Amino acid sequence: MNEQYRPGLLSGALLCLLLTWGTVSYAQVATLADIDRAEQVGWSDPQAALQRLDKLQPQAQSSADLVQLLTVRGLAYADIRQDEDAQALIARLHAMGRDDPSAEAASHLVQVHLFYQRDQYDRAQAELKLIGAEATLSELERYRLKVLRGSVLAFAGQQEGALMAYEQALDLANAMHSTPRVVQVRLKLSKLFMFTGNLDLAANQIATARRLAEQSRDEATLVGICLQEADIADRRGDQAEDLRVTREALAHAQRVGSDQLLVVVLCDLGDSYMKRGDYTASLGYSRRALELARKLHRSAREQIVLFNMGIAEIGLGHLAEGKRRAESAIQRILANGNPVDAQDMMHEYLPALERAGDWRGAVEVYHRNDKLRDQLLTTAREQALLDLSAKFQDERRAREIELLKRDNAIKSRDLQAQRLRQQMIVMAAVLIALVCGVLGWGISRIRKVNERLRHNSEHDALTGLCNRRYFNEHVLPKEGNRSFVGCALLVDMDYFKRINDTLGHPAGDAVLAAASKRLANTLRDNETLLRWGGEEFLVLLRPMSDAQLNLTAHRLLNAVRSEPVVWHGERIRCTVSIGCASFPITGAAIDVSLDRAISLVDKALYHAKRRGRDRACMITLVNVYSEQELAAINEDFEDAIADRRVQLVETVSATSGTYRTLSSIGQVG
Repeated sequence: MNEQYRPGLLSGALLCLLLTWGTVSYAQVATLADIDRAEQVGWSDPQAALQRLDKLQPQAQSSADLVQLLTVRGLAYADIRQDEDAQALIARLHAMGRDDPSAEAASHLVQVHLFYQRDQYDRAQAELKLIGAEATLSELERYRLKVLRGSVLAFAGQQEGALMAYEQALDLANAMHSTPRVVQVRLKLSKLFMFTGNLDLAANQIATARRLAEQSRDEATLVGICLQEADIADRRGDQAEDLRVTREALAHAQRVGSDQLLVVVLCDLGDSYMKRGDYTASLGYSRRALELARKLHRSAREQIVLFNMGIAEIGLGHLAEGKRRAESAIQRILANGNPVDAQDMMHEYLPALERAGDWRGAVEVYHRNDKLRDQLLTTAREQALLDLSAKFQDERRAREIELLKRDNAIKSRDLQAQRLRQQMIVMAAVLIALVCGVLGWGISRIRKVNERLRHNSEHDALTGLCNRRYFNEHVLPKEGNRSFVGCALLVDMDYFKRINDTLGHPAGDAVLAAASKRLANTLRDNETLLRWGGEEFLVLLRPMSDAQLNLTAHRLLNAVRSEPVVWHGERIRCTVSIGCASFPITGAAIDVSLDRAISLVDKALYHAKRRGRDRACMITLVNVYSEQELAAINEDFEDAIADRRVQLVETVSATSGTYRTLSSIGQVG
């Protein structure tokens, strides 16, 4: 007997984190990916998901983080039948709901899932109605609600409502660009189409789901997909394909190592062998499944396994014992409010009795099945009429409210117009007097604000230096594409990311501020120093010889590394790497613009970093005769050094504080 495969519903991940400069330690916050991964693990192994959540919960800082994490925890508790823990968590979410509407919605969601796992579908539907307006829910919360509503309605025999809920969930999953959720909904849609007899639609949905799951190598999801393919093959009468994909599902489940998946696969294998007439093998797999079902407290699964065992025993000639098991399982399923599974059981029970020669029992089951089918159709029609009536009532009330609003709006407009006419005469005189004064003050104020905004936009708040916007709007337009005459240096802090990661961003800010001040104090007033971005600074100097530029780079290196930066008792040693060149540069037969010059010294800076940091690399020669050759050098600077189209001079800072000059660097090792 097959059952709709239900791993844990609802995948999570529950808030967008705002990232500031640098990287944040993984242990400091519960990230969206962490919670999302824990929930996906819970689909096949809720116990493992709870272990992950235990580690994440202390890191949940905000109320929103905690609500979403508790939601995932509650769903996992329901999956493994820890009902007391689930109820305690529902109470906690309900208490939080007094200040947070999302917590109240989450408490109802977990309660619905708990009823669903207990096979109490009537109570689950009643609880669904207590969830507030969907407009107040987040995209992920609406997705969870749609999937859960579809699952409950499907098991309650309301296929049309289930299809609508699943289609809405699929739209939300695509909008969130979540492949696991898309696979989950397509799997559920395939099951729904299969149970309504649309096998082609079911096969199309499961084929798409398999392709996505294989691309992501999701073994747990592939278990459910294989079982669904087996169900479709079974309904098409292809027993060989049914058995093949069910065995494939067992291989995937064993690789995952999840008892929850194994019990489902073993149950279906027992069903497959039973349909092939191998009742001995069917009983063997069913007994293994029964042991796991009782261990996991899966009442619905236990009833299905017992039913399969009953059918197998009937096939082996043990008619009385087999009927007792089958009848007991059907009654328990009906008592739990699941007429769909009960009808499926009867479809298999009837031919088993016919094969055993129990014609009286077969006729009785036939009539019971017919009565149950009529009951399902009547319930569906009644529900449709109730839904339609409720829709008409809502529309009527909405029209009445709209008419009342229009009438009130007309009266309000009349009163407002009368008051306005009286006030206009008085206000006109006052406004004329005020407008002139306000305009004058406003124009003056706007000018001051604009000046302040312009200054702030062109200067770095941390160091007070001009920034790249100032460069782009004032320096670069003045230079244009003409040949740059002067010296360009790019200065980059060494190991800055390590400072941020170990001591935090405030320490990094203190180092940047101190370094910028030391660089500024080393330069003359008429020399330009800009915050180029991140931990980089750009220096533009007057024209000078290579020897003078080398000495300037020497001074800048020494200025920064002269003494540690002291921050909250920490002595932070800081050094810089420099790439520089004087323009026009020797060997260049073309004009090198300022923009091209900065690109070249940026390559020299990168070379200094590769050579070990705390040093300057100065370009002394660039053999180029065209823009294409210059572009080629920028593309592959190392090759240009190797074939001596570019020559560098390196100033290295030794541990003793002295410097040595390397004339003409060749290849870097």
